[in-house]
Amino acid sequence: MFEFSETLADALAPITLISGVGLLLVSMSNRYGHATTRIRDLLAESEEHPDEIDEELENSIRLIFRRAVLLKNGVMTVALSAAFSSLQVLFIILEHLFNINLDLWKSMMLLVSVIFIVIGSCIYVAEVSSSTNALALRVHQHDRPE
Repeated sequence: MFEFSETLADALAPITLISGVGLLLVSMSNRYGHATTRIRDLLAESEEHPDEIDEELENSIRLIFRRAVLLKNGVMTVALSAAFSSLQVLFIILEHLFNINLDLWKSMMLLVSVIFIVIGSCIYVAEVSSSTNALALRVHQHDRPE
């Protein structure tokens, strides 16, 4: 017999995981949006003077683009984590509806979801580190006497 409260209780952990992953996804998406906007601004600035090659501007564009690629990959892995957590919820509901054992499938979905969270978090840390390194370069350039 289908017990809604039992199904809800079983689905609570993966639903909570989806919520936490959503917060990470919002943060990464905001950083990605800022990076793409900054690249567009820098590209527009470089197109204002097509005859001049500003090495510092070109380096900034390359650095921010690398950060944007990292963020895009991080967003994809975190979104995949949420998708696998959602599949886990689906399997929990199917298990309760049809009274079948899907423990192996649920465990696999949880494992894959957590692996994607770890990968996405590592990518996020790499992007933040890259951002901090780029900022340090700018600070050191600013501190140098001319």
